[in-house]
Amino acid sequence: MVESVSKDKKPLVGFFPLFYNLAETGRAVMMAKRYMELGGEAIFFSHGGQYEYLAKNIGCKVVRVNPIYTEEFIDFLWKSSRLETFKNPFSKKNLMEHVCEEISAYRKTGIKMIVSTNNFPCILSARVMKIPLVCVTPKGHTRFTYYPDDAEFFFTRILPSRIKLKILNWYALNSKRYVRPFAKVAKKYNIAPPKNEYDLNRGDYTLYTDFKEMLDTDKSKLYPNEHYVGPIFFDELFVQNLSKEDTSKDDDIYKHLKKNGRSILVSLGSSGTKKIFLQILNALNKTNYNVIALYTSILQENELPIVNDNILLKKFVLSIEKVNKMVDLAVIHGGQGTVYTAAYAGKPVIGFPMQFEQHLNLEILVKKKMAIIASRKYFNEQKFLNDINKIFSNYSFYFNNAQNLSKKLPEPEGDKIAAGKIIEILQQ
Repeated sequence: MVESVSKDKKPLVGFFPLFYNLAETGRAVMMAKRYMELGGEAIFFSHGGQYEYLAKNIGCKVVRVNPIYTEEFIDFLWKSSRLETFKNPFSKKNLMEHVCEEISAYRKTGIKMIVSTNNFPCILSARVMKIPLVCVTPKGHTRFTYYPDDAEFFFTRILPSRIKLKILNWYALNSKRYVRPFAKVAKKYNIAPPKNEYDLNRGDYTLYTDFKEMLDTDKSKLYPNEHYVGPIFFDELFVQNLSKEDTSKDDDIYKHLKKNGRSILVSLGSSGTKKIFLQILNALNKTNYNVIALYTSILQENELPIVNDNILLKKFVLSIEKVNKMVDLAVIHGGQGTVYTAAYAGKPVIGFPMQFEQHLNLEILVKKKMAIIASRKYFNEQKFLNDINKIFSNYSFYFNNAQNLSKKLPEPEGDKIAAGKIIEILQQ
């Protein structure tokens, strides 16, 4: 249990992450941890997911709320986010169950606020209950400069790039792909309906886990109830969860990276696919680079491939930040956590985006001239190896640009700042 530094007990706050998503879970757990350190009380709600233990590890109760997501439904959600299906994971019937069960859970626990990390149904249930809703989410860019391969289909290939980009940028700001069932349920409860997909993750208050220094823009307007808090890292959650035996095993990472030759970190978070992870490993297995590859929840232990001595497979590491600083290059999926980790480490990047948001995150690094965006959808092994060679052949260029960015970024304290904002909101 987290020990409070304040004798003044603050209201019970409910945190509602996507427990199948490591990044969203980590952000929520770190905020709750800091809120409790400031004297607050926290509880978690869950529709299921393998990372519930992270909330329990900091001494929080996890209340399971129907519907409990099956592995098939979670896979459906991932596929939808990767544009592998255009079917809407949510229906009016499904959302009605979400709202009814979530409201019941809020009432039984007596929470005074809901903090959501991309758990879309919260925009309905919190507003029906008329309790403050705080959404915590990356802001990033909303305008594409490069047309993503994930948006490439047989009919788009005949269009000029400038036309495709114009259409895509309009779509990104106005998309209503998920909105229809949410609007129907909102109407039934007589609450304001979402106008577009962005509204699905805007709360009464919205905290953005970005820095303007990273976005490199002052044009990103914020409304009075929107705030930049900065990135939230959660290495410490895994440190306390690892046994002494696990901790000692991290020594093999340092030994591995001390070998002669260039080194590479492969980290695709929890949203990477098994297919692309194995394709990347297969390509690197044919090289002499010293590779640390994190398989997280992408592979099960019995699915690990046989690899050469140049590749070290790890489920997690004690500090992804430290490992990123030790290697020469990071191969990532472009989730906000991996992008900011590489940026703070000041190391070049090759990114395989799984979603539009991740493509936009990687575009920021490309504009800083420290990254290359590769294609997951049309993966080409030789192209990937050529991209690695391009960076290593011009390493001082990419490295110096990455180092320049790292020096501009403020201290990452998004969890502490967010906890402070939660208290400010509760006091209003």
